[in-house]
Amino acid sequence: MFNKNLYFLLGGLLFAGSMNAQTPRIVLQGSGAPQVFTDFASAVAAAADNDKLYLSGGTFPYTGGLVIDKPLHFIGAGIIPDSSQTTSVTTLNGVDVNEPLQITTSASGSTFTGIRFTRTQWDGSSNTTSVIFGTSNANDAPTDVVFQRCWFQRHLVLGRAGSATVNTNTIIDECVLLGVLSGENHTATVTRSILANGFNQISVVSFFAGGLTVENCVVLGTIQNTYGATIRNSFIRTNGGYATYGCANCVLENNITPNATIASSAPGAVLTNNIENADLNSIFISETNGYYEVTDDLRMAPGSPGLAFSTDGTDLGIHGTSSPYKSGGVPYNPHFRSATIAPATNPDGALPVNIRVAAQTN
Repeated sequence: MFNKNLYFLLGGLLFAGSMNAQTPRIVLQGSGAPQVFTDFASAVAAAADNDKLYLSGGTFPYTGGLVIDKPLHFIGAGIIPDSSQTTSVTTLNGVDVNEPLQITTSASGSTFTGIRFTRTQWDGSSNTTSVIFGTSNANDAPTDVVFQRCWFQRHLVLGRAGSATVNTNTIIDECVLLGVLSGENHTATVTRSILANGFNQISVVSFFAGGLTVENCVVLGTIQNTYGATIRNSFIRTNGGYATYGCANCVLENNITPNATIASSAPGAVLTNNIENADLNSIFISETNGYYEVTDDLRMAPGSPGLAFSTDGTDLGIHGTSSPYKSGGVPYNPHFRSATIAPATNPDGALPVNIRVAAQTN
């Protein structure tokens, strides 16, 4: 992340001074003139194929199981409060108990970055889905959808129950998922992400008969029924005796688990260079309770067996690879991180303003 301190004169600074007080807005940018919306559903309805929608910080509620049925690109202000102090995080909140946000086949190629997906818990259940593919089995296979630096407060379901096996190639990168990731016979690649339904939950990833790759992730919960999956360079913790279950023909390589068994009921599985029965206290700088909090520090601790343990020689988990996880969780485009504005002009007639701008790149 890079930062710049800027000093501006009075002219043009009213915008910066009022950022926190403004109603959350969406700027729609496409082939025509930019349009500004305060309502998420209205912005989606007005967008044409492959338009970009820039969402400010703040919460955008939507009702009625909103459907995205065209390829669109959504860019939020970030998902971690510490890195979005000026704008606040961007949240899409479904307030309808019946259906979550729905992405259909005709929305193939859509991208989402820097956004939190939540739903109001009308029924008091922790099992509510945040995002689902399709309104039915007839349109639940969008291909090449990308979620990057997004936060899912509840489940992400990549199809409807009983879906046909289809290679949909969903990309989930540098995301936080606090519910279940369910494949419904579709495919996904999950990299540098935190999958944390909770270590005492039966499942955090399931039903990927179509294919799944999990690389350099932290998984708090069981991976199960992921036939033919490739799972490598990751940490997996559950409260049972095994880290994965029912993963027939899976490849598990260079993973670490405190559990006694890396794979249970996994005929045909290929197990290479995994560490079982790892000491929990030796892995991370800070993660002790099996649940994810933003205060957790998931870098490898000094002396951790995960140091340089990945197949590419980098550290195990989200901070490995040549492009490690960015802890701030903000999108690539520059954003305001903090703004300090003097209450009055100085003797020269200038208004002292300190704007801290940040951006994260690969």
